[in-house]
Amino acid sequence: MEVVAQAADGEGPSALLIFGGEADPGQQLARLALAAGFRVTVVCCRPALLERATARGWHAVACDVTDREAVAQVFADCGASRPAVVAILGGSLQVNAAGNIHVIEAALAAGAGRFILTTSIGCGDSAPAVDPLVRAIAGRALRAKGWAEQRLHQTALDWTIIRAGGLVRRPPTGTALLTASSMAAGHITLADLGEMLFLALDSPRTIRCTLAAVDRRQAGNIDGSPLLPAEL
Repeated sequence: MEVVAQAADGEGPSALLIFGGEADPGQQLARLALAAGFRVTVVCCRPALLERATARGWHAVACDVTDREAVAQVFADCGASRPAVVAILGGSLQVNAAGNIHVIEAALAAGAGRFILTTSIGCGDSAPAVDPLVRAIAGRALRAKGWAEQRLHQTALDWTIIRAGGLVRRPPTGTALLTASSMAAGHITLADLGEMLFLALDSPRTIRCTLAAVDRRQAGNIDGSPLLPAEL
């Protein structure tokens, strides 16, 4: 697939802000987006990893996403009229909820175009797809991410929500897929998740859609129905 990113006015490559871009999915997304012509800014939420990002030759900045003004400043410094945004945030409950919401609200104020929010299977109507034991352990984090999903639903952004399956640190499989099923359960490698985020970013068919990202070889619908890929 050959993609060339264009700004909203059709002139030159468009800007892409990747919040949480220092993580493995963000790095894979950055590589693909740069190859497609995006002007990428990797927004590092863990300052200790900023040096690693800049060592790759990427434009990278540090940002505490729990600080509303710091997030707004990232958009101001970007200088693009309609940047695309991908949020790959996790960790504390504050980051999952307030951090994601700060990015959403700053993107809205900045007139952003595409917005991809990464959450987890188990959020919203996909709650039944998570084992009760897992839900008992991760329930607070899933609820926090769910609040971010709800805030995004309230906006006029061209949003897409990607609910990731269980994340595994293994080599990419090349067998990941996006599915519209809220009953999908399974795993996905970190690198494959980055590729799925790029596919969602590139496809207008994913606008205002909530999709699950899983490895088709390690996933299925909990109701026994066929696991079908989304139409991209």
